[in-house]
Amino acid sequence: MSKYFFLCLIALSFLTSMAQTKHDSLDIKRWKITGTNSLTGNQSSFNNWQIGGTSNLTINARINYDFNYQKKGWNWDNKLIAAYGFNRQKKNSTKKTDDRIEINSILAKPIRQDWYFSAYLNFQTQFDKGYDPKDEFKTLSRFASPIFLQFGPGFLWKKHDDFKINFSPAATKFIFVHEKFTKDGKSFSVEQNETERIEFGASIYVYYRFKILENITIENILGTYANYIENTKNVDFDYQLNIDLKVTKYITTNINYQALYDNETFGALQQKQSVGVGVKYTIN
Repeated sequence: MSKYFFLCLIALSFLTSMAQTKHDSLDIKRWKITGTNSLTGNQSSFNNWQIGGTSNLTINARINYDFNYQKKGWNWDNKLIAAYGFNRQKKNSTKKTDDRIEINSILAKPIRQDWYFSAYLNFQTQFDKGYDPKDEFKTLSRFASPIFLQFGPGFLWKKHDDFKINFSPAATKFIFVHEKFTKDGKSFSVEQNETERIEFGASIYVYYRFKILENITIENILGTYANYIENTKNVDFDYQLNIDLKVTKYITTNINYQALYDNETFGALQQKQSVGVGVKYTIN
């Protein structure tokens, strides 16, 4: 049910955003709110097509919002990314193509120009069930299992809202999974018959967004984590590249790429990419 809830949520945000005037979106003194709602898809249909082909439908929904707050020297930057997509083929089951909930939050107090004391939080989970690539009937994950949670104090270098680097030398990382997934062994590095794992290490978060042309925006998000206690030579990372090519005010092409490495969870590089054309609405 969670996947349908998200698709309804993004549809509702489209309607409320498009009904909102520019004055309404900026009539908040201390908050700067920007964001995009996008819905992309692809459909192919075959009927008596002799060289072969399978009818299919792919839909991807995504929201990407920044909520930045400033008051009396305090800065509180928040980013929310949520995405869900699926592919349905004729005579076959529906399979998801994207599934992500991520929140990045940094609270900062200025030290000197462009430098801040900071406290950061990163939260990641998913909407829907995930299945073993080798066994499509074996469930490996579900809504809120796993949950990845990181937080810690540190230092923030911030040139502006679109270019910032946060370093935390004392970062705590939690991994939570449902008990059903650890009955027969490890799940997302959580030991058998356990429901959580705790790590302590250092974290770096980099955010850089820029325009190469008036209608092309490139967003880079990089998170790294080094465990002080186990496998200290390994550095886990999560890199996201999001490219928006604006065709008209409401039509866009989205290119999304993600590279993920977590030595404890999988131990190999994971990659995902998608390209879609669809409807997009921006609040700025």
